[in-house]
Amino acid sequence: MKNPIMISCLIIFLSACAIQNGNLTTAEQRYDFPRTDYLQADPQYTVYEVDNNLSQILVRAYRDGLMAKLGHDHIIASQDIRGYVRIHNKTENCRADFYTPLSSLDVDNERFRATENLDSTPSEKDIIGTKNNMLKSLEQPVFPLVKLHSSDCSSALAGAMTSVALTIHGVTQPLQLAIKIAQEEEGKLLISGAFSILQTDFSIEPFSIMNGLIKVKDRLDLRYSITATKLAPLSAQCPDNFSTIGNSLCNELPVDLLAVPIDKRKLPVHLSLIHDSRQPIRDKGRSE
Repeated sequence: MKNPIMISCLIIFLSACAIQNGNLTTAEQRYDFPRTDYLQADPQYTVYEVDNNLSQILVRAYRDGLMAKLGHDHIIASQDIRGYVRIHNKTENCRADFYTPLSSLDVDNERFRATENLDSTPSEKDIIGTKNNMLKSLEQPVFPLVKLHSSDCSSALAGAMTSVALTIHGVTQPLQLAIKIAQEEEGKLLISGAFSILQTDFSIEPFSIMNGLIKVKDRLDLRYSITATKLAPLSAQCPDNFSTIGNSLCNELPVDLLAVPIDKRKLPVHLSLIHDSRQPIRDKGRSE
């Protein structure tokens, strides 16, 4: 008789691979976003994940040229920010990675324009044209993400300037940013700040028409507010009522599955095999 435990293990292993890859976005797979570096971090680190429901980046673009009055200033928003912060519990060694898909950018949203007190009102046709021109300039199909990485954000915790690498349009530039990191409440970080960049530093040609009589200024001003929520340590994500066999396999389960509360009713059948609150799984091939 075949060993049912070995069969269950094999099924779990194969399905874990499928679940883990399935939860990675196409962009993360293509550009090797380091999700597992955070979700499988050493227990000595506290890991925070961006809550994109509470986070946003605002980009202000300015009209320019001899006929600038015929154009509009623009506000571009991203509320689809993803990423992680990892802080060592003793040394406060800090690392952070964030990205946002260009396809999710919101151009000239009426609410944001009102907040920024912009003095003109572009038509719906203007807004659609602005977004299309922007994505064309950024070559969005080729470079779909804006990414920010800091290999050492410890200085931000101390209120000092912090080195980061910003990647736009396939070009990475080092920046020194004043980043404010505050513990908003238990288990939450609020990360905020503002900075400016030049489009040409990222090999982007600022949009212009009529031989430059109406154009967009090279400088863009960015402002961000990011809320990140503490994740439970991987070791704490295995439920107490897993069986003995289940506990031994818990660290092998895909981290994306472990990151959510486990409800037996929602588990696939093959995972239910190792989830039993009353009895451990026993090898029926052995005598009791």
